[in-house]
Amino acid sequence: MDEKILNLGIVAHADAGKTTLTEQILYQAGSIRTPGSVDEGTAATDGMEIERRRGISVRTACASVVWKSCRLNLIDAPGHADFLSEVERSLAVLDGAVLVVSAVEGVQPQTRLLLEAIGRAGLPCFLFLNKLDRAGSNWQKVLAQLEKEGVPCLPLSSVQGEGDRDAASCPAAFTSPVWQESAVLATGDESLLESFLAEGSLPEASLWACLKDRVARGALYPAVCGASKFGLGVRDLLDTVCRLLPQPVPLGEALCARVYKVEHDPVLGKAAYLRLFAGELRNRQAVDVLGSKGSSQEKITRVRRVEGQKLLDTDCVSANGIAVVYGLESVRAGDLIGQELPGLRAYRLAEPLLLSRVTPEDPQDLPRLTQALSQLEEEDPALGCEWNREKQELWARLTGKLQIEVLEALLASRWNISARFGEPSVIYRETPASAAEGFESYTWPKPCWAELRFLVEPLPRGSGFQYECLVSPGQLPYRYQAHVETAVPRALRQGLLGWQVTDLKVTLVDGTWHHVHTHPLDFFVATPLGLLDGLRRAGSQLLEPVLNIELSGPQDCLGKVLGLLSTRRAVFQPAQIEDGRFRLEALVPAAEAMELPVDFASATAGEGIYSSRFSHYQDCPPGMGAARERIGPDPLDRAKFILAARSAMAGEIP
Repeated sequence: MDEKILNLGIVAHADAGKTTLTEQILYQAGSIRTPGSVDEGTAATDGMEIERRRGISVRTACASVVWKSCRLNLIDAPGHADFLSEVERSLAVLDGAVLVVSAVEGVQPQTRLLLEAIGRAGLPCFLFLNKLDRAGSNWQKVLAQLEKEGVPCLPLSSVQGEGDRDAASCPAAFTSPVWQESAVLATGDESLLESFLAEGSLPEASLWACLKDRVARGALYPAVCGASKFGLGVRDLLDTVCRLLPQPVPLGEALCARVYKVEHDPVLGKAAYLRLFAGELRNRQAVDVLGSKGSSQEKITRVRRVEGQKLLDTDCVSANGIAVVYGLESVRAGDLIGQELPGLRAYRLAEPLLLSRVTPEDPQDLPRLTQALSQLEEEDPALGCEWNREKQELWARLTGKLQIEVLEALLASRWNISARFGEPSVIYRETPASAAEGFESYTWPKPCWAELRFLVEPLPRGSGFQYECLVSPGQLPYRYQAHVETAVPRALRQGLLGWQVTDLKVTLVDGTWHHVHTHPLDFFVATPLGLLDGLRRAGSQLLEPVLNIELSGPQDCLGKVLGLLSTRRAVFQPAQIEDGRFRLEALVPAAEAMELPVDFASATAGEGIYSSRFSHYQDCPPGMGAARERIGPDPLDRAKFILAARSAMAGEIP
C-alpha cells in the first residue's frame, strides 16, 4: 500500500507545550530514543542557543516520522507573537494543523490569533488539550471557551483523574449512541441526523466518512485530551490525524512549490525548505524562482529530504513532499518555485511597526553586520533592513522587542558580531492631505527627454496604493509606461515626511518623449521628480499605527489597568468579568503602547496576560508623531537628485 503523506503543523500559544508535544511525537514514532525537555534545553527541535536558554521557539523546526502507514512531515512553528509571520508562512504549506491549548491557562490571546490565521487559510485543524496532569486543568471548560470563540469542536477523548500526574486518557466510545448523537450534531449533516433518529445508531463507516469530510473543509475541529510531558494522548492524536486528514491531490502537472524556511549552512550554503504542491524536483534541475524582488531561473545543486531530524540526500522529491534544496542564491522565505498554480494558500506577513538603528561595537564590523542582516532578511522577510549610504547608518524594521534579543543572539553566535540595537521608534506612514497634480519636464541636460504629469488623490484609510495610466501608447510607448509604473512604487517608499506613502491613487494623465533625445532610463528619473512635486502640492497627513491589545488579569486590578489605558489615548469597550478575572480589548496607538507591557505587569503584580497585534493606521493628531530624515537623494532638491540619478545610470536608478 502506498504511503500516505501529510504535512502537519504544530502551533500553540507560548508555554502551551507545543515543543514538548513534538518531542513526544518523535519519541512515540521511534525517531528519537528519549524525548527532550524544553526546561532542560534538550529539545531536539530547539536547535538555537537562545531557544534552549529562554525555553521558547523562535524559528520553524522540521522533522519527519512514520506512524503506521502514514508519513507525517512535522513543522513546529514559533509560539511567540513576535514571530507570527513565520507561523503564517508555515500555515501556507500545511495539509493540517494541531493547535495545542493548555487545559490550565485555557484560551489565550495568542490562541485567538492562531485560530484566525488557521481560519483564513481554510486549514483542517486538530485540537490537543494539554497539561491535564496539572492542578487546575479543566478540559471541558476550555472546550466551552473555544466554542464561545466560534470553534466547532468534537471531543474524541476524555481523561480520568484530571489534575493528577497519574491521569489516564480515555478514547470516546465511538459506538455509543450518546457520542454518536453529539458527533452527528457537530457535523450538522441533516441526512445523517435523520438516519440516526430513525435507527438509533449509525454504521461507523458512514459516521467517520462524514467527519472526514467536515474536517477536510475546516468545518470541524476534533479535540484530543492529553499531557504531552508524559506522552498521554499522543498516540490518540496521531491515530486521529492519520484517520481523518486526507492526503491532498496535487494542484497540477507543472512544478509548483513554496519556500517556507531558509537557512544558511556554513558548508553547503543557502538551504531552502519547501513544500511541493505539484510536479517534482531533481538534482541539477533548472527552476524558476518567483519572489517579491522579481523572478530568475537558477539551478538546484543538491536535493535532500527530511528523515526523522536528519537531512538525507535523494534523487527526487514528488508532489506533497518536503524537500531541502541548495543552489538557489536569490531565494527568500515565502518565494515560489516553478509556477503559481490556482489553489495555493495565501499568507500575510506581520506588519513591522518598530524602527531601530543597528550599531556594531567594533566599527570595522559594519560591512559584516550589513551582510549578516541581509542573510537574516532572506530567512525572515518581515525583517526589513535599510542602509543609509550618506550617513553610513544601518536600520532594521522589527515586529517586536523580543526580536531584538533574538537578532543580537544570532549575530553573536553565527557571525561573532557584537551589535547593539537602539531604542526602537514607531514606524509611521503618510498620505496625501488633498488631491493635486505634479509635473516634471526632464529635458536638460541633454541627452534626455521625459515629461510626465500625475494626479495624486487620497483614498480611504486602509485602501493601500492604486495606479492608473490614462496615456495612450501612441503618445507614450508601452515600454516607457512600464518604466513609470515600476518607478512609482519605488518613489512612494519615502514621502515628504520621510515615511512610506499609502492610501492614495496615482494617475498618469500626460506624458511625452522624444525620438532622438529620450534615454531609455529617463522616465526612472522623471517619475520621482513629478510624483514628489504632486505630493508637495497636496500636502501630507501623518498616519500612526494602532494596536489591538487584549488584557486579562485579576478583577481587583481592573481600576489600575483602566487608568493606564486612559492616559494612552486608548479606545475600549467595557471589560468582561468571569471567575474573578477581567478580559478587556483596547485600540491603542503604538507610540503610546511602547512601555505598556511593563506598566501592565506592574499594575497586575505579574498576574496579568498581555497580547497585542497590529490593527490599522489612523490619522496622527496634530503636533504628535515624527518626520524621518530621508535616506538617499531628495527629489525635491531637483538638481542634486538629477545629478545623483545620472551618476547611477550604469547601475540601479534610485
